[in-house]
Amino acid sequence: MDDLQNRRKVLEGAFFGKRDQELLQKLKAEIEGQEASEVLRSVSGIEDSAVLEKLIQVGVTPESLSAVSLIPLVAVAWCDSSLESTEKATILAAASDSGIAPESAAAALLDSWLESRPEAELVESWKAYIGGLKEQLDEASLNQLKNSVIKKAETVADSAGGFLGIGKVSDKEKQAIADLAAAFG
Repeated sequence: MDDLQNRRKVLEGAFFGKRDQELLQKLKAEIEGQEASEVLRSVSGIEDSAVLEKLIQVGVTPESLSAVSLIPLVAVAWCDSSLESTEKATILAAASDSGIAPESAAAALLDSWLESRPEAELVESWKAYIGGLKEQLDEASLNQLKNSVIKKAETVADSAGGFLGIGKVSDKEKQAIADLAAAFG
């Protein structure tokens, strides 16, 4: 479990970066006092209480779950080196649906990622964190988390469009999604 805690800290560090530590503190203050499972439910979209409890038991925090659910969306959107306005709108809608308020620290960080492509280290840290979760979660819980994350990433890819409905999801987007899914095993 210590290895997972270390991976969580690395993921949070990559998620928030040095310049974003103030945002991390603000986000932590926002969720202080709230029921952990309710926060995880709103951040992840996972409704199964048993899965949420298992995530809490292995040390998943709302901050790390925010990273788990937002990083793949950003990775897919930027995989072709440009961010379409429809992808941005889809990511912002997914963030809102996950309970991320527009004026929150997580939203401010997300906005910065939507303005300029984050470093590749962010996705690598995300993959390492998922690798740690694989060792801690049962198969059903891991699959539910995977399905939630990948479904959101696919929605971003679908939003980019294509020409007259042809090539709606690009090969780069398909590869990015497959790469994200592979991190879950």
